[in-house]
Amino acid sequence: MVTTLMYVDPTGGLPPPVWGMMLAALLGGLAALGTAIRLWGARLFAALRTHAVRFVVVLLVTLVAGSIMGFLWFRRPTSTNTGATSPRVLVLAFDGLDPQLVERYLADGRLPNFARLKSHGLYHPLATSEPPQSPVAWSTFITGEPPASHGVFDFVKRDPKTYLPDLSIADRRNMTLPWTGTPIWERPAVARLGFVAHRLPMVFPPPKVNGRVLAGMGVWDMRGTEGTYIYFTTASEKIPGARGMVMPLTADGRMLRGGLPGPYRAGEADTLREPFELELSPDRAAATLRLQDVSYPLTPGRWSDWVSVEFRMGALALQKAKGITRVLLTVDDKNISLYVSPLQFDPRASMYPLSHPRSWSADLVDAIGLYATRGMPFDTQAVNDGVLSDDAFLTQVEAITDESERMLMHDLPGFSSGVLFSYFLGSDVVQHMFWRGIDPESPLYGDAETRRHADAIPRYYERCDAILGRAVAAMNNRGAVVVISDHGFAPFRRSAHLNAILRDTGWLALKEGKSTSGELMADVDWSKTRAYAVGLNAVYLNLAGREQHGIVKASDAASQADALADALEQWTDPETNARPIVRVHRQAGGALAPDLIVGYVRGYRASWETALGAVPEKTSESNTKKWSGDHCIEATEVPGVFFSSDKSLDAASLANVGAAIDHYLAKRMTGDRP
Repeated sequence: MVTTLMYVDPTGGLPPPVWGMMLAALLGGLAALGTAIRLWGARLFAALRTHAVRFVVVLLVTLVAGSIMGFLWFRRPTSTNTGATSPRVLVLAFDGLDPQLVERYLADGRLPNFARLKSHGLYHPLATSEPPQSPVAWSTFITGEPPASHGVFDFVKRDPKTYLPDLSIADRRNMTLPWTGTPIWERPAVARLGFVAHRLPMVFPPPKVNGRVLAGMGVWDMRGTEGTYIYFTTASEKIPGARGMVMPLTADGRMLRGGLPGPYRAGEADTLREPFELELSPDRAAATLRLQDVSYPLTPGRWSDWVSVEFRMGALALQKAKGITRVLLTVDDKNISLYVSPLQFDPRASMYPLSHPRSWSADLVDAIGLYATRGMPFDTQAVNDGVLSDDAFLTQVEAITDESERMLMHDLPGFSSGVLFSYFLGSDVVQHMFWRGIDPESPLYGDAETRRHADAIPRYYERCDAILGRAVAAMNNRGAVVVISDHGFAPFRRSAHLNAILRDTGWLALKEGKSTSGELMADVDWSKTRAYAVGLNAVYLNLAGREQHGIVKASDAASQADALADALEQWTDPETNARPIVRVHRQAGGALAPDLIVGYVRGYRASWETALGAVPEKTSESNTKKWSGDHCIEATEVPGVFFSSDKSLDAASLANVGAAIDHYLAKRMTGDRP
C-alpha cells in the first residue's frame, strides 16, 4: 500500500520468501552447470575417467570433514562459562524513556526500583543519535557507529533514481540486515560469553549469534506493511482519511459475513480473501466468529484471544501462509463492527525466519504462549483514525508488555553469562499517543477522553519500574543490570510541512498550474527543484549524477547545502512567529544519505505529509491527532536514559553502550576488577 501509518509506511506486498530466493539461486546454478557441461562436458568426463580414484578420495575426505565441522558447529555451546564469576549483563531497553519524566517521577516517589538502582549504581541522561529516531538510534547501539557508518539515517529512505520512498527498518530487496558494521554480539567478550535478545530492533532477518535472537522492529505484517488494520462494519458512512482497510460486513439477521484480506506479493493483485461468519446472540451481548471451521467466542468491547488463519498462496495455492491476529467486536444501536488487528506471522510456522535459531520463535510459544510477532505491534493508526478507542489501545499495550515480561522472566533463570537484552516498546507508544494528557499546551489537552487517561504515561513508567524490580530480584546481585532508552520525548504540538517551506523559499518547484502536490512528489517539477524532503528529518539536494533528474552540480553541493541550512534555520512559522528549526546538520554517508538533517525545537516536528514527499498548501499547522508526543527533533533536546547497577559500567552515549558492556565482561573474564 502507499499510505502513511503513524510509523510512516510507504511499502506494501510481501517480498519473495527466503526459500523462493534459494530456489531461484539453485535453478540459476543448475542452468550454469548445464551450460558448462554443454561447453566443456567432453573434457570434464575424460578427466574424471583418468583421475577417477583421486576424485573419489577427495570427495570422500571433503564429505567427512564437512560432516565433522557441521557436527561441531551445531553441538557448540550457546555460551561459555569461564568460571564461577559467570560475568553477565542484563540490559532492559525501555524505548523512549525520558530523563525529564524519570527525574520527575523519581522525585514523586513513583519509581522505587529505579531510585534504588540510581542510589546503588549510577544514572544520567544518555546522548542519542542524530537524528533521534528509533531505527537510527538502535542501529547506533548495535554497531557503536554513527549513521554515516552504519547507513540508517531515517525511518524512511529514498531511491535517488526514482525519488520513491521506502522504509529503512528492513532491507526488503535483498533480505539482509538494514545496517552495516560490527554488531555488539560480535564484540570479543560478548561473542565468547553469549548473547540473547528479545524483540531486538533492526535485526530482520535475524542474524546468527552465539545465543538466541528474536527479531523486533523491522518485522512486517502478513501483507508486507508495518501494520495495516482491517475494519469491517455495517455502517455505510466512510471514514475520512482512514489509513487501514475499511470493508463491508454484510448482515443477514443475526448472521454477518465478510472476507478477510490475505497476503499478496509486491506487484501482484491483492485478491486473496478468506470468508468468515459472525453470529450474534439474541441479546447481542455475545457473538461467535467462525473462521476456517474454528469457532471463537467474542464479547463486545473486549479483545478476543488469538485467532489463527491459514492462507494458500501462489498459482496452484501450494504455499501455506499461517498468521495470527486479535479482533475486537463493537455493537451499538446502529452498527456492528469487527476490528481486526494487523495480521501477523504465526511464530510456530512463519513464512520468514523470526528468530535465530529459527525454531526459537516456536519454542517461546511453548514457554509463554502465543505472542505478537509484528515488529511494531501497536495499532496507533487505528486510534488516530477513530476506529480503536484509547481503552482498547491501552489494553493492547498491556497485553504486549506482558508478553515481553514473560519472555524476560522465562530466560532469566537460565541466564548464566554474557548479555541478555530485553526490549519494551510500550513506553514509546504510550508517550506518542498520550502526551496530550500531560501537556497543557496540547490542542487536545482539554478533551474528555484525554483527561480520562491523563495518567497513562506515569502509570506505564510505574510498570517499567515493576519490571525492573522483578528483574533485579531474579539477578540476585550476580552480574550487572543496565537500563537504557534510545531517546527521550517531547510534545508534538505543531507540524512543519517541510516541502511547502522549500517551495515558498524557492528550493522546490511544482509543475505548471500546481500549488500543491500529493504524496511521492507527484507534481514536483524536477527541472527547477534544488532540494526536497522525504522522511522525518531528512532533506536531499536534487544532485546531478545522483538523482534521476538532478540539477545541482556536484561542485556546488557544499555551498548549496550551507545556503539551504541557513534558510531553514531562519524560517519563521507565519502563524506563531516562532522559529521551529533550531539547527540543520550536514550529513555524510554516500549516495543514500540525506544531505541535511533538520533538528526541530520542542513542540514542532515534520508533518506526516513531509515524510512521504507531499507538498500541502500551508507551511505549518496545529497537530490535532492523538499522536501528540514525539522525538524526531533536535537530538540534544531528547536524550535517553542510562542506569547501571555497577558504577564501573558506564557510557556517555548510546553509541558507547556496546563497547562499555563488552569491556565490563572482558575485565571479569580475566578476573580483573576496576
